[in-house]
Order: sequence, then structure tokens, then C-alpha cells
Amino acid sequence: MLKTPFPYDPIDYEAYFDAYLGREDAVKTLPDREELRALARKNIVKGHITLEEIPADEAVASGDTVSFSCESTLPKYNKEKITVSIGRGLFNRPLEDALIGAKKDEVLETSADGEPVRVRILSIRRKLVPEPTDEMAAEMGVKDMRQQPVTTVAGYEEMIYEQKRMEVLGAVNYYVTEPIFRDHPVMDCAAEDLSALADLEERMFYEMFLRDEGIDLYKESKEAMQARWGCDSFRDFIALRYDWYKIKVQQCLVYANILGIPLTGEMDPTKRYEVLSELTLKMYDRAEEAMKKRSKE
Repeated sequence: MLKTPFPYDPIDYEAYFDAYLGREDAVKTLPDREELRALARKNIVKGHITLEEIPADEAVASGDTVSFSCESTLPKYNKEKITVSIGRGLFNRPLEDALIGAKKDEVLETSADGEPVRVRILSIRRKLVPEPTDEMAAEMGVKDMRQQPVTTVAGYEEMIYEQKRMEVLGAVNYYVTEPIFRDHPVMDCAAEDLSALADLEERMFYEMFLRDEGIDLYKESKEAMQARWGCDSFRDFIALRYDWYKIKVQQCLVYANILGIPLTGEMDPTKRYEVLSELTLKMYDRAEEAMKKRSKE
């Protein structure tokens, strides 16, 4: 367990959270699940949308892709064939608007830039948006936050929601705890703690690079390490990280105080590298509980 002392009473998290809510830029609600579900489904079908010719008895609507010929004394509007996406205004918005309601082969007399324009509708195509399928979701080749392949529509919807949820809660946690860290400084980190955290991170980086890239960081050349991390060796890199280990000690002590979790056994940050990440996720849950509580008040 950590040897660094934390000479503070239990932290009043709720008071700090209320202070955060007093900020003009405070986020007070969680993401809307249905809005993100709709976004996820749009993402899934994006590569499967096609343009299809509409039936002859249907008329131009905003968003349609329309090809037409036009005759005018103005060169811009005197073309055998022009194709535009109606409603975007990239060609001429008033003229585009005049085409809405027209059908294929219909001839319209309108104007553009103050001059008469004669338009004949040549074709009308409309986006055909399919329903998302599990096969489409799997084709995207994305992985969730646990690095597992996403192979279903439901899985992709959940991934998008969880990403946004974590983004929101991460920001809330940062701004709520920023003054907590300021008010509860840890002045003298035990050298034993810093050494233990350094050993854990050294082992984590070594195993990760060896597993994922086949690189033995202890055998990397000086030139390779300079290019990678701006230092001469892997051990030099770890030595440069000691200021981060001091921050990590404070974060673990503060989070443990707020959550009421003893930093022993599986939650001992000197024994397991993942402890701070797990504490942080629990802080996100605490922030979520606080947000839900206040939304009911």
C-alpha cells in the first residue's frame, strides 16, 4: 500500500460538485441516448446509401439530386445538363427552390439573377437509406473501448453512447476534482511509492511494446529512443516520469478518500498498474450519480 501520508478529513465531494454546477459552462445532463442511437445508425449506413431514380409520378423534394437543362441569355444558366443537390444552394438557391414540386420532363419558366430561365427536368434521384444491419456494423471494422470487435448494430449504438458518456463524465470529473487536488496537496511523496510506480510502468511499457510491436525497449538504440521519447534510453524515459508518479500518488489518495476505498489488496496502486484507471472510472460513476440526483431535485 502507499506509504505517502494523506493528512486530510473525508472530502466533501458533494460540496465541490455543487460548486462546479455553479459554473456557466457546467455540463448538467448526460448525453441523450436516443439522439446518439440515431447518429450511430446514420454512421452504419453511410457507405450503403445509394441514389435511385424516383417514380415518374413523384416530384422533386429538398435533398434530391436533379439533372436539368436550362436556357437563358446568361451563360451560367444556358446549359444542356446541370446536376445539383436541391436545397444546398450551391448553384442558385432561388432557382433550386423553384424546382421543388416539379416532375421529370416538366418544363418550368423561372428566373435567375434577374433574367428569365427555361428549365426542363431530365432526371430526379433520391437517396435510398437502408436499415442498418449487423453485417454493415461488422464491415466497419471498429473496436469498442475494451478493444473488442463491434459486430452488431446494438453493439455499435452502445459503443457510440458509451464514448460520449465517458467524454462527458471525463470533463465533469476533471472540473470537479481540479479544486479538490488544489485544496489537498501531497507535499512529500514517499520514495518507496515513486519507485514502485516506476517499476510497474516500466514493466507495462516493456511488455506492451514487446507484445504489440516486437520491440525490446531495453535494446533500443540511443538514436531510436531519441526519436521516440527524446531521451537516450528506456530507463532515462522512466526517470523523466517521476513528476507524473507524484501526481498519480495524489490522484489515488484523493480518489480513495472520496470513494471510501482502502488502497490495499487488489486496489493497491503499488502492486497493480491499472488501479488509478479503475479508481477514475469509479469517480465517473460518482459524477453520474451526482448528476442524476440533481436532475430529480
